[in-house]
Amino acid sequence: MIKSLSRLLKQRLREVDAVGRYGGEEFAVILSDSDSSTAAMVLDKIREDFSLLRHMADGVEFSATFSCGIADVADFDSATKLGDAADKALYKAKHGGRNQVAVMTQ
Repeated sequence: MIKSLSRLLKQRLREVDAVGRYGGEEFAVILSDSDSSTAAMVLDKIREDFSLLRHMADGVEFSATFSCGIADVADFDSATKLGDAADKALYKAKHGGRNQVAVMTQ
């Protein structure tokens, strides 16, 4: 699943954007010159498309989803606060039912 999501993110995002693993099953995505509402639209579309993909493991077909937390660098005065806000947004999405995008503001 991680490889599949990684490929989709790299295919759908621009060359100026950055994607990297952050923790065990998490990714960090930096969308250059994008505000939180634009980022939410972009990542929500990727989330929807990912949920439609069919995967195969041990002869069993299945689908998967992901949640996404977004924080805008313009809203926070340090990298630590930005990272904490993105993490809080992710947990808000997970606790809100999963398979969704949540935005954290200051």
